[in-house]
Amino acid sequence: MLLLVAGMLLGMLAGLIPGLHSNTMAAALSGIGIAGEDAAILITAMFGAQIVFSFIPAIFLGIPDESVAVSVLPGQRMARAGRGIDALRIMAASALVAVLLSVALLPVSHVLYPVVYGAIRPYIVHILVFLSCVLVFRSKNVPMFAAVFILSGFLGKVALGFGMEDPFLPLFGGMFAIAAMLFWGGAALPGQKEGRLDPGFLKYSVLGVALGWLADLLPGISSPAQVASFASIFVPFAAPGYLALVSSIGMSEAVFAFSTSSVLGKARVGAVAHVMENVDVQANLSWLISIFVVSVAIAAVVAYLIRNMVGKIAGIDFGALNRMLIAYIILLTFLINGIPGLLVLAPAIAIGYACIRMGVERTAVMGAVIVPTILLLL
Repeated sequence: MLLLVAGMLLGMLAGLIPGLHSNTMAAALSGIGIAGEDAAILITAMFGAQIVFSFIPAIFLGIPDESVAVSVLPGQRMARAGRGIDALRIMAASALVAVLLSVALLPVSHVLYPVVYGAIRPYIVHILVFLSCVLVFRSKNVPMFAAVFILSGFLGKVALGFGMEDPFLPLFGGMFAIAAMLFWGGAALPGQKEGRLDPGFLKYSVLGVALGWLADLLPGISSPAQVASFASIFVPFAAPGYLALVSSIGMSEAVFAFSTSSVLGKARVGAVAHVMENVDVQANLSWLISIFVVSVAIAAVVAYLIRNMVGKIAGIDFGALNRMLIAYIILLTFLINGIPGLLVLAPAIAIGYACIRMGVERTAVMGAVIVPTILLLL
């Protein structure tokens, strides 16, 4: 019980601090000699709580973890409309629905994963190329979207080639967070008010579970941000639906990652890979899933209880806060990734800022992950 509580608290902390996530903390545990079942419990509890609490900086500060990067778009729009608390409630509720539905579907996934994976494996690169083309040609400004998509892809390829500890920190920290702060300047958020939510967003939670299940089958489409970007091709989303989708994709993908590691011996998520290093996932699947579900449920409840406290961030001097956050991201990038991180961060900021300035849909910068994946699979 003590390890479970400690893991949840560490996960909540990791979710709140941009650049600090469960993968990093899992690696740190092994560095201080925590291993075996103790490490598996801590990592699993951290993993669930971190996903939920990462929604807070994504919505209110525009600083995403890579798993929820595209939630910055509608999340910040809602926060700038005074509905940030509602955005947090939607994402927390969707995460809770998704984790319960995903667990219920685990027996089915155990049967289907080996069959479906074998059938689609030869065509994965074709699927990615097709979806990328559709993503580009459905944009409002095809030439500019394509340019941003390709430039982002080139930068992503360079970043991944550097072998950095966390290449997504300078990529998404620059393209999403710092670019938005520079564009908006010191514009403060309006007062955040809690409104009545239309439960219609829950149908997107169900869709997200299905997409999360598919994402765990496709190497290279491990990011919920990628999956949500592709889903937007086929289904028009209002902000609440999009947030529900991103949240549920991330949560279901996490649950099904335990399934793929058990059935296929492949961990699609870093935290689950660390768990695999410490225990036999197949033999311990039931209690690992139980820990994960408890962690997510408690983190979602805590996020709901502190929603008004979080909403008070609207009263902060955003000019000073943005300067501090920009300095923090630059410093963190240097500490984690060194000079190569800064070499990636600078053009990432330029691409992200140009994207906003030109009115290009910011899903274009997901080329930073999609293009390197296609090149890797070719």
